[in-house]
Amino acid sequence: MSYVTIEVDIDHGRLRPSEPDKLPVKGKGILTVLPENEQASLAPEEWVTSFNELSRNLNLDDAKVQAWLETIRDARG
Repeated sequence: MSYVTIEVDIDHGRLRPSEPDKLPVKGKGILTVLPENEQASLAPEEWVTSFNELSRNLNLDDAKVQAWLETIRDARG
């Protein structure tokens, strides 16, 4: 099993993939909606700062990250 993440445009509740050729003919997926104004306002270093803060809040350490990676690898079979 493989996962694909692609960019989509939303227009009145309809999704239009930016790269439709990367999508399977049939399937299910999960969409994460990022507010356009917030995404555009963050500088790259702010994304890194936000990620690091999230990691600290989740108490992620190298062992937990490795365990997560192994879980994903096992799920993909």
